[in-house]
Amino acid sequence: MISKYNLPDQLTLPGGTVLQPVIGGHLNGQPFLTKEHAGVDVTQSNWGTALLALGPDYQRSERNLIIAEAKRRRLKYRQVRVLSHSLRGKLDLHHRPYTGTHWIFVEVKPAPK
Repeated sequence: MISKYNLPDQLTLPGGTVLQPVIGGHLNGQPFLTKEHAGVDVTQSNWGTALLALGPDYQRSERNLIIAEAKRRRLKYRQVRVLSHSLRGKLDLHHRPYTGTHWIFVEVKPAPK
């Protein structure tokens, strides 16, 4: 797990592999999950509605679906947690420490020539 204070556009691994975040079910402007996963049709135009069918902990389920699809396609991935420097060590209104947003970065293969 990598911790950052802002969401980078991409990560470059030491071997030169480029990773980009999966945002709203899309990687680099293309749908990443393109078939039915865990009984949910993720090809619907409304990504959030499809994920709500996964249950109350849909955010964790979404991350698990993205990771499973990356493994299936044999793509490298990294998990990144983003939290502002000003919020580290601070407590929210419920006296719990602030936690970062969780993002999955997946390998982007260059287009074939």
